[in-house]
Amino acid sequence: MLRTLAFLFALGGGLAFAQTSLDQATQPVEEPSILPAGEGQEEVFYACTACHSTAIIRRSRFSEARWDELMTWMTEVHGMAPLEGDERRLIVTYLARHFGPAQARPGARNPFLN
Repeated sequence: MLRTLAFLFALGGGLAFAQTSLDQATQPVEEPSILPAGEGQEEVFYACTACHSTAIIRRSRFSEARWDELMTWMTEVHGMAPLEGDERRLIVTYLARHFGPAQARPGARNPFLN
């Protein structure tokens, strides 16, 4: 029984590794230029891609207040390193300018809501 559990555990780990490798192989490598040029582009890229791809940013359309709330939510719920002061203002301003409600596409869905 113990041998069977060890085998299944090893197999599951191998499958997880294979899936991760497959995901990495099929995802394009991102760099800051995937985001719109502007003050804050690199700060947003490096702060956000520490946890997720830019895809979720690029398809979101939030007000400045909502982007700011999301920074707090990601810190409290997902353990993101807190963004404070000028860095936080720069990132939130950039996100609102380039991914705010005015740029919403008809029929675009909010990725944070079901």
